[in-house]
Amino acid sequence: MIRWRKFGWVIPILFFLFNVVLRAFGIEINSLAGDEPFSVYFAQMDLPDILRHLRPGNNPPLYELFLHYWIKTFGISEVAVRIPSLIFVSVTAAFLYKIGDEFFTTQAGIVAGVLFSFSNYATYFSHEARVYALFGMLTCLSFYYFLRWVNNRYTTSTLILFTISNALLLYAHYFGVMVIGIHVFFALLFSFREGKKLKAVVLSLAASFVLFGPYIPVVIEQFSVTKEKGTWLTTPSGWSTMEYVLAQFANSAGIVKCILLLLAFTLVANVRKWRSVNRNVLVIIGWFVVSFLGMFILSYWVPMFHDRYLMHTVGGFILLVAISSVSVIKLPVVKWVIPSLMIVFFIATSDRNIDNGRHTKEAVEKVQELRDTATRVVLYPKYRIFGYAYYFDRDRFINYDAEYGYYNVLEGFKEENFYGINQYSEARIDTTVHKVIFMITDGGPKEQLVSEFQADFVLKNKYLFPEIIEVFEFER
Repeated sequence: MIRWRKFGWVIPILFFLFNVVLRAFGIEINSLAGDEPFSVYFAQMDLPDILRHLRPGNNPPLYELFLHYWIKTFGISEVAVRIPSLIFVSVTAAFLYKIGDEFFTTQAGIVAGVLFSFSNYATYFSHEARVYALFGMLTCLSFYYFLRWVNNRYTTSTLILFTISNALLLYAHYFGVMVIGIHVFFALLFSFREGKKLKAVVLSLAASFVLFGPYIPVVIEQFSVTKEKGTWLTTPSGWSTMEYVLAQFANSAGIVKCILLLLAFTLVANVRKWRSVNRNVLVIIGWFVVSFLGMFILSYWVPMFHDRYLMHTVGGFILLVAISSVSVIKLPVVKWVIPSLMIVFFIATSDRNIDNGRHTKEAVEKVQELRDTATRVVLYPKYRIFGYAYYFDRDRFINYDAEYGYYNVLEGFKEENFYGINQYSEARIDTTVHKVIFMITDGGPKEQLVSEFQADFVLKNKYLFPEIIEVFEFER
């Protein structure tokens, strides 16, 4: 055992390298699309401009600030801008192993690391140039250092790392406050009568908020706006919504059913021991259950329950499954049966080439094939101009407009007979326009807009680029 522990540091590194290699496959397949071009476009700007433009955004700008320095060295190709997410997810895999190994059993750590390595959900976000992989990694780091405190394995340097992790977590995504709230709850629960220990963690958490202080006014402002205007999401539909997200975490709805049976069996087997449940287990349960159900319940007030906003819960989910699988049967001969089945299920359903359903590159190629110099190209909604610019005119994308953001890009594209619109009148259709290519993404009022075009034009062809892009070819 001593010899094994002596080289235990190698295993997290192996998990990291394994994830980098495994998830490098397919990283270039999907178009840079959705909000990815948005992040890349603004990350090119100087730091004050990034902060100014992203102030009203859905999350703080830590990721774009990091990406700013990354692309200065590696450029803005699809692969280059996604490599940070690949690294963040790979670090998460290593720390999930460390949490399992240090605070439960080496077996639990290995199972957690392997399950996460073959999670399609993690692969999806490792291939996306957005903040979510970073958010998941920082959550994992935060819980790792918190568990060091819970188990009295903390030092001054540990608390400093805990402080920094939490401050960065808040700067990565507003939902980081939920993670810190869980820490506060368990800190009070476990150490209410241990003044010195409680003081250490409270000071650390307070320091995190002090470091986040400059951005607190922005948080308050954005919360007020969200409360007044709502979000782009809809209210959850009960269990079906939860099952859909859990199926993303576990690769399939079938595996979710197996996991629920496993958790139910584990609960029943340990119901008489509830008074002596390990503190570490309670933290992991809180990590997943409180975060997941909390987001779900709050979404009936302000809709926010969406798979991409739940990256901070998936680490707790994976660890809970791993811990349950290795503890449900403790006989030495068969203790690997359940965890091995879980691993086989995850591997069998894993996918290296996950389609993001946003085929911007292919749609732009079709538009370029159909258009000529006299063709009016129209895109709805106008803020998707970045994705079009990235593939249609990379120079225009690189020569960003630091003063006005995307508005000047929209005006510039009008020189090339291309109009971004939020309503039909913005397409500026008159008698001189004889052919229109209409490109619509994200649903929107498709039927209404198409009917408005059909008042003056005949629909010649329609092209679908699943899941969210449609191209309509009109002629007068």
